[in-house]
Amino acid sequence: MHSMTIKKCASVFSIFCIFVLLVPGLEAAPFQLADKKLEACVNALAKKHAWENAASVDKIECHNKGITSLDGVEQFKNVVKLSFHKNDIKQVKLSNLLLLREINLARNKIQTLELANFPQLKNLYFFGNRIPTLSLNALPSLEQIKGNSSEIVNFEYHDLPKLEKIYLFDNEIETLDIYHLPAMKYMDVRQNPMPDKLYEDMDKVPGVTILHDGNAEDWQ
Repeated sequence: MHSMTIKKCASVFSIFCIFVLLVPGLEAAPFQLADKKLEACVNALAKKHAWENAASVDKIECHNKGITSLDGVEQFKNVVKLSFHKNDIKQVKLSNLLLLREINLARNKIQTLELANFPQLKNLYFFGNRIPTLSLNALPSLEQIKGNSSEIVNFEYHDLPKLEKIYLFDNEIETLDIYHLPAMKYMDVRQNPMPDKLYEDMDKVPGVTILHDGNAEDWQ
């Protein structure tokens, strides 16, 4: 039966057909990733969407899969959305995804978040993590971040010219630079132990809605 099938392939000069027959599982796992749970999810999506190669991948959504590592995701150069909500990821170091517009890392166990060379990134969601120092730099298209309940103590940033909406309530932030966010229109920093002087300064920023708790002792 197998030889007859090969003969049929040869009759139409299909070398590729013979090659696939001789390499079992070639189509079953087109992508390889360090985290096997991530690999299984991506390959299931590949089968569903008929992705032929890494360049075909435009959106990855792997929720609640027990994923611990995102190593290898950078191979998907044309991806515009990444969503890994509710996994077990502790460290994120991603770079050079030039078309990425949205990334959802909410409800993981992230302690380190490093993003570099994301010129199109507009939305960043990372609420429900454990990030003592949040550092966001050189994200020229970023418009919105949601990082509530992430145990953030320090929020450091530079070169975020389009950041409009900032959600950082329920963290441990004591001080915050509110003067170098030229596009900011809305900030929610309720339930952070900030001093009254900073709240007073927030109330004076023109054209911006900033939600805060007034006296920090009121909610402790």
